[in-house]
Amino acid sequence: MYSFQTYSKTPLMLSMLGGIVGDENVQKAMSNYAKVWAFKHPSPWDYIFFMNAELKQDLNWFWYYWLFTTESSDGAIKSVTTRGDKTYVTIRQDGEMPSLVVLRVEFAADGPDLKPMKGAVIEGNVATITEPADVWFSGSRVHVVELDFGKRKIEKIVLDPQRRFPDRNPSDTSW
Repeated sequence: MYSFQTYSKTPLMLSMLGGIVGDENVQKAMSNYAKVWAFKHPSPWDYIFFMNAELKQDLNWFWYYWLFTTESSDGAIKSVTTRGDKTYVTIRQDGEMPSLVVLRVEFAADGPDLKPMKGAVIEGNVATITEPADVWFSGSRVHVVELDFGKRKIEKIVLDPQRRFPDRNPSDTSW
């Protein structure tokens, strides 16, 4: 398992961390960590405390799953329903590792203008919605994302479109 832990799991962990706090922030924090801990013998706790301080966040939930378990995230789009102008996307988390909820919503090329929505970035006819990992902290396995972009038809929805979070079954992340 040494080979997997060293050469496979670490890049996956740093990629997921970049998806949470931003790649540039992770690169800067890792660079500072390497400078501060050069020629020393840090423990996992030294790494955790240093990175939390550098990233200015309590990421203990993240470190626990990555450093002390073999869990994975396993998100799935279970259903998409529309009522009026709103669409409800039901996400199910079958894995034990929490992750952000990132949805890429592709709309029809023609139609009414997209209405701005809190927590969404709109580029052309595509919107990206990001919700924090703490939606899973209560132990719930299901989370509903309410989309309120107006009347334009949705053509496709993808959970974790950049594949930043390890998923056991990525075939159920598209609608």
